[in-house]
Amino acid sequence: MSHRIERFSSTLRHCLAEILMNETNNPLFKSAVITEVITDADLRRARIFVSSPLDNLDNIVTQLMKASGFIKRSLAKRMILKYVPELVFLEHIKLDPVDPLVSPNPDPEQEQNTVES
Repeated sequence: MSHRIERFSSTLRHCLAEILMNETNNPLFKSAVITEVITDADLRRARIFVSSPLDNLDNIVTQLMKASGFIKRSLAKRMILKYVPELVFLEHIKLDPVDPLVSPNPDPEQEQNTVES
């Protein structure tokens, strides 16, 4: 990804976070965290990955998609763009962190030796 697109995605992420915190009345949006914004090369579509400490992430993403028109208008007021990108909200799927001290051991004989010692 080029530096220009990365910079645009970062600015878009900050503006979206401000809009969700300050300009919306939905209390679910206050708990939403924008984890990543990936913008297409032509800046026409932005995929916004959302996470939340609450369990109802599906509901939050659905509500964000319903409010995307309002959010897009608010972005147009904040950012001077020829085209405001289409906003696609997606769930950010978290992977469990891997413990670096525990490594999988494919050799069962070696596993027995470590257990006996």
